[in-house]
Amino acid sequence: MAIDDPHGSLAHQVRAELKVMFSPPFEVVSSVLVNVAIVLGVWFFINPDLVLRHTALIFLPVAIASWSFSDVPATNLIGGKADHTRDRLHDAHLIRRIMTVQNLALWVLIAPACALLAVALMPSGGEAVISIAVAVAVLFLPFPYLGLAAIVAPLLPFHPMPMRERFRRRDTWLRYGIAVALAYLLLTTPAAIISLGPAILILTFVGQDSIHYLLAAVLMTPWCIFLWQCGLRIAVSIAIRRKAWLEEFLADPTRG
Repeated sequence: MAIDDPHGSLAHQVRAELKVMFSPPFEVVSSVLVNVAIVLGVWFFINPDLVLRHTALIFLPVAIASWSFSDVPATNLIGGKADHTRDRLHDAHLIRRIMTVQNLALWVLIAPACALLAVALMPSGGEAVISIAVAVAVLFLPFPYLGLAAIVAPLLPFHPMPMRERFRRRDTWLRYGIAVALAYLLLTTPAAIISLGPAILILTFVGQDSIHYLLAAVLMTPWCIFLWQCGLRIAVSIAIRRKAWLEEFLADPTRG
């Protein structure tokens, strides 16, 4: 487990969690890579002429980051570590730490690379300030989504299993299908709306010059962190209230 010592430093626990991600069976890393491939495929191969002519390439990192975070690793923070979490459901601080570590490890895996891509694409964007604004945005826009996704963790946990086994176990399809739909389809739009609120206000009432985009990206940063923390707080509260049910569910991997 990546969080063996609940009293260890957060940085140490995040590093340990990253080691788990980069160890077989590479579930989280493979999910991220598949999502990146999907975004690149849609962006370039459906109609590359249309994409390159009418879409600013500098916003590609935003698309990659948005889709990469929108997967079940962001929502299955309790079920993904069933044995470890079950023993800590009595302690709100430990539950929150478990969720925080997984969130930050996923963020480290995705967000910095997307920010670097935004900087690397700066010449193609034609506007350095816009490129910097995008880099800032892809670093912090994922946090509201992670907070919203964390709320799903105690409501709809599921036990990880190989996809071959998942296909065979039809009794698990409904739970897993709902989890996938929530991650990909139902959480992304609300997270974007609430996180982009300050930026939209600035661009609407102050202006839409390049510097205003950068200002909007910087000012929405603390808002995004605040939303993430609110989501974690709500998720922990739900987990505590559902402690008995979660203990029963997490103790039985056959429930899928």
